[in-house]
Amino acid sequence: MSAGNIEMLLARLYTDARFRETFLADPAGIARAQGLDEREVEALRSIDRDGLELAARSYAQKREAHARGRHRRSLAARILNRLWRS
Repeated sequence: MSAGNIEMLLARLYTDARFRETFLADPAGIARAQGLDEREVEALRSIDRDGLELAARSYAQKREAHARGRHRRSLAARILNRLWRS
């Protein structure tokens, strides 16, 4: 498996709670099902579980903050547009 494929697997682990739960129950099985070789399987088998959960929560908070920020900007832009029209 290429480094890009491993990165995609990690990204899914960070963003998909159900997949992460399944992975944590059987990391070697999921890694093999994703086509990783035995060296990669062993690396993922020993993944820092607490660190994975912490990173997933951190990324989720950042995505939420980013979405809120975009919403505020768009609301501010709408308000300014209304003021300029009047």
